Amino acid sequence: MTRSNPFPIVPSHPSVRIGVYLALSAIAGCGTVKTTNTSRTGTEQLLLTDAWDAALCRIDFRPLTGVPCFLDTANVTAVDQGWVVSSLKQAMLQQGVLLRPKAEQAQWVVEARVGAYGTDQYDLLVGIPQTTIPAVVAGVGGTIPEMSLAKRTDQHGVVKLALFAYDRASGHLVWTSGTSQSKSNAKDVYVGGVGPIQSGTIRKSTEFSGMKLPVPQDLTGGLVGRAAPDTEGPAGEAAPAPLPPSATTSDIESFSP
Repeated sequence: MTRSNPFPIVPSHPSVRIGVYLALSAIAGCGTVKTTNTSRTGTEQLLLTDAWDAALCRIDFRPLTGVPCFLDTANVTAVDQGWVVSSLKQAMLQQGVLLRPKAEQAQWVVEARVGAYGTDQYDLLVGIPQTTIPAVVAGVGGTIPEMSLAKRTDQHGVVKLALFAYDRASGHLVWTSGTSQSKSNAKDVYVGGVGPIQSGTIRKSTEFSGMKLPVPQDLTGGLVGRAAPDTEGPAGEAAPAPLPPSATTSDIESFSP
């Protein structure tokens, strides 16, 4: 019985078939991959939400423990509105506050406000910045590209928040959190055009092209710097003082009007 060739367009002789396959495999192919980016970078979002979390963790809600409260967020305006409001509610619930969905169901109204929620950027260049040559003669002009020995971009997230509570029936002030302010940062360093070497409080380590770099100490005169340890606050700040002991029933009564 004669076996039919499964690939009729390829000659049946083994040596010829191998030659055809090798020729086909040598033909170069190409493909495209479509990528998109969000309107906000992940670094910006991490800077802001990390700074917010650090500022919020310094707020002691325990004097409100056991009291039915309504959280008023009318004065909370931030880009990450959902994260900000949700994290406020979580922090209050974790410290024993009884949240109510409506003000008329609460004994105290807790009002929150945000004084700052944004980013700053600082750039440092050691070298020659990009320079534009004026066109003194028609058709003669242009720009000299940037030539840097070292370059650093330092972006900061800045947050400031405060809360207070008042008795809904009498309108008397019963509690205030004080002002809590915090910062986070992300550093990108280029040395001789090579980089970025990335570090900062939003990163757990110093990285280069996604690879962790062992940086036992800062050998770059402050250009790189280490990521802040978990025991420190944002931007190398000292860790906040521990919260006072939990509020007792007598403490809560002392806040009543």
